[in-house]
Amino acid sequence: MCAAIERHTCAVKARVSPDAPYPVGLRLSAGAAGELEIRNEELGIGKGLVKFKAFLDERGLFVTGVNGFPYGAFHGGPVKAAVYQPDWSTRERFNYTCDLIAILGGVLPDGEIGSVSTVPLAYQELLPDDAKQKLYVRQIIMVAIVLDTLYREEGKHIVLALEPEPDCALEDSGTFVSWFEEELIPEGRRWMSAHHRRTPVEAEEILRRHVGICFDTCHFAVAFENPLAALLRIEQAGIRVARVQLSAAIRATISERSLAALGAFVEPVYLHQTRVGLSQSRIERYPDLTAQTLEAVRAHEGRELRAHFHVPLFWEGDGVIGTTRGELSAEFFAHVTAKGYPLEIETYTFDVLPETLRATDVVEHLVKETGWAMEKIRRNEGVNS
Repeated sequence: MCAAIERHTCAVKARVSPDAPYPVGLRLSAGAAGELEIRNEELGIGKGLVKFKAFLDERGLFVTGVNGFPYGAFHGGPVKAAVYQPDWSTRERFNYTCDLIAILGGVLPDGEIGSVSTVPLAYQELLPDDAKQKLYVRQIIMVAIVLDTLYREEGKHIVLALEPEPDCALEDSGTFVSWFEEELIPEGRRWMSAHHRRTPVEAEEILRRHVGICFDTCHFAVAFENPLAALLRIEQAGIRVARVQLSAAIRATISERSLAALGAFVEPVYLHQTRVGLSQSRIERYPDLTAQTLEAVRAHEGRELRAHFHVPLFWEGDGVIGTTRGELSAEFFAHVTAKGYPLEIETYTFDVLPETLRATDVVEHLVKETGWAMEKIRRNEGVNS
């Protein structure tokens, strides 16, 4: 990870933020997190974490966000639905997340609010019985208690940010708000009052301070939800927006020409949940973008298809295949900037993009995406950062 930061992140910083501290979004697997000496019984913070913080400081880098979604390897081989494992019914997911919290707590700059993103409970096809679904809620509550202790004892404010994604237990603004209001808050008030000497009001304050959403714009666009409308719905429910990930999905009007072009996006590594809009209220769902999916959607010629395939923000499409980046409107950027939400570019598909889109140099790709995002912010908000 340090080698990747040295090779790629520092090169991007030199181009886009040479004279100012530069934010880094970490992606730590359970294996990588386990290699750091996080705690020392005598000194508190471990030597490994002290060294890592010094490594960041020396390069003018700082961290407020950690991607705790993929537990294991995420590049170089088939991932597909395995990315959701282990889910939130397991001790492994709980322990891994607590390790990431400890790491972030050790490097988080004073006065900053940090976040650890995580899976949206579980993949729907793997959903367990009701008892295990209650366990999801219980373990999220336990993480909130860990975060509250860190907040009170060390002054570190970190949010567990669940990231809704198509075909998961939490997949859009509706399922997220319903789960938060009807399951997390009531059970948290009850359980913390009974077992942890908190009043119901205190319990709800802890949950709302330390549990929130990682809002990936690609995921909501795939579900045919306007990102700004979905974001407003989350806010109106009083849910903390811990991070906004700027990303775009592919879209196309179904035709023989577009189906042929979409074939270039069929690949074996990541899961590309696919939707076809049949009417304002009816959406056809497909678990992945495959040759079988492309054959099945022929029956919906003329309808719009969207797929969870992150494409570069600076790419406007080619006239046959388009992107959902247009939904990142002036109003959207004005809103997220006014709210001061941390923004993160979330294009991770460099290695599986069609040849015509694949960057020969990842650094150049990242610089172009950053430039696109910053131009949108400056144009719509007059922000100079």
